[in-house]
Amino acid sequence: MSDAAVVSDAEAETLFSDLREAVQRGERERALDLAERCEAADLEHPLILTLAAEAAEARADDERAAGLLRRAIDLAPEQAEAWRRFAVVLGRLGLLEPARTAADHALSLAPDAGPCLVAAGAAAFAVGDLAPATTHYEAAAASGSIEAIEALGAIAARRGQAKEARDLAGRALAAAPDRVGAVLTLARADLLEADPSAADRRLTELLAGAISEALEVAALDLRAEARDALGETDRAFADYQARNVRIARANRPTPGQERRLDEAHRLTTWFGEADARTWRRRAGDDREGAGTVRRHAFLVGFPRSGTTLIEKALASHPQVVTLEEVDCLGEAGRDFLAGPAQLSDLETIDQEEADRRRAVYWRGVRQSLGKDLAGKTLLDKLPLHTLALPVIAKLFPDATILFALRDPRDVVLSCFRRRFRQNAAMAEFLTLPDAARYYDAIMTLAGVYRALLSLEALEVRHEAIVADFDARLGHVLDALDLPWDDAVRGFAARAAARPRTPSDLQLAAGLNEAGLGQWRRYAPYLGGVRAILDPWAVRLGYSSA
Repeated sequence: MSDAAVVSDAEAETLFSDLREAVQRGERERALDLAERCEAADLEHPLILTLAAEAAEARADDERAAGLLRRAIDLAPEQAEAWRRFAVVLGRLGLLEPARTAADHALSLAPDAGPCLVAAGAAAFAVGDLAPATTHYEAAAASGSIEAIEALGAIAARRGQAKEARDLAGRALAAAPDRVGAVLTLARADLLEADPSAADRRLTELLAGAISEALEVAALDLRAEARDALGETDRAFADYQARNVRIARANRPTPGQERRLDEAHRLTTWFGEADARTWRRRAGDDREGAGTVRRHAFLVGFPRSGTTLIEKALASHPQVVTLEEVDCLGEAGRDFLAGPAQLSDLETIDQEEADRRRAVYWRGVRQSLGKDLAGKTLLDKLPLHTLALPVIAKLFPDATILFALRDPRDVVLSCFRRRFRQNAAMAEFLTLPDAARYYDAIMTLAGVYRALLSLEALEVRHEAIVADFDARLGHVLDALDLPWDDAVRGFAARAAARPRTPSDLQLAAGLNEAGLGQWRRYAPYLGGVRAILDPWAVRLGYSSA
């Protein structure tokens, strides 16, 4: 909206009176317009703010809607509906944990309200916490919510329960034949039952109709997997590409925002001229960490390089606690990477400032995990913490670095094929050329960092773990000074229990070699990026052919 309009008290009173009258008469469009005019005139009232948020949502301006709903909640914190809508908007923005907190609070204010039960179920499902999601949806379904029945079908499909997924999707469609989500669940059930042809037919019929672009993305994603399973790589690639075009259209970058590719190039240039002596100078010891955990490690690399397999295996060890893709490090120090002045501040950081930043990190870890870390090894897993290795070196100089590696052609193809929750980094994967350039930039930067910084690093090759899990995982445990425990073989059950990422869904099926060398099936489409990726393959010890 524009800057606040100057209105008299009498005009403001008339505007608000007109708004309430429009609401009472059910004149939705007029009410939304009046709400925005009231908000532009700096009138603060929960009704004004919630309706202005609805108008923002109608324009797909979720950031503005979230801000308006936050203000409405501040004025009237007991309004469950405002909390519920806030949760939904945060979820669309990809702020999944805050969305869940908001949804749970809405439910605490209105425990029996169907929309709040559905919102709480959706928020739990979004973070892969299937047990509470099921509980919330079952309560809503008991009151006749078709949306909840449809969602229970999606959960069953996520758990690999094809028959239950079909039954629930069928119930939803019987009550409401236009439920596209139920059709998607039936397609997932087709794939679970190894019938990709049925999934292809079902999804092709769905895509021939009029559905939203968000649902087109989901349908194209599933049809691409069906066609991949049929060995129809040409048609599968076309669907991946069409899906990514739609994702890019719905997630346009903020004007003036630095691309993550450009950030990596900028950091490479800056650190290429840095003085190793100052970067290897310690900013004291991590005294808080030493009093919190037995050992501290970061698992980095590049997305789709096998980090999830390593994390799930180590998370199964009784002496390990893992922080899975929660950016506590970014909260403590990502601002250090913003520009030359901030990088210089990091280079010369003293004990006092480092301790303050460490405290921010450990507070975030404790809040995220909510468990006792005493005597445990903490593994902080976020692949693109690779960019933040200088922050790790200064704040946590005694941390162990596990650096995941995988054939770069498989990595880049997989980043292009998999559907990620969108952010600035994941936007680099929407075309093969961008994904390849980003891989090259990150790996080049990692090489500069590793030559400059004083960090203990162990390379962990995905193909080697798949080939000889016990031996290679045992080597990782040795690096962390941990004994072998047979529990680490339970990674598949752990991935299935809380599937948050594409990697979790694949790992739930157990260890196999199906994902190795996938790039060869799509070799005709990699021709334009082989000049970038083949040199990395040779450098990392993979065949160039």
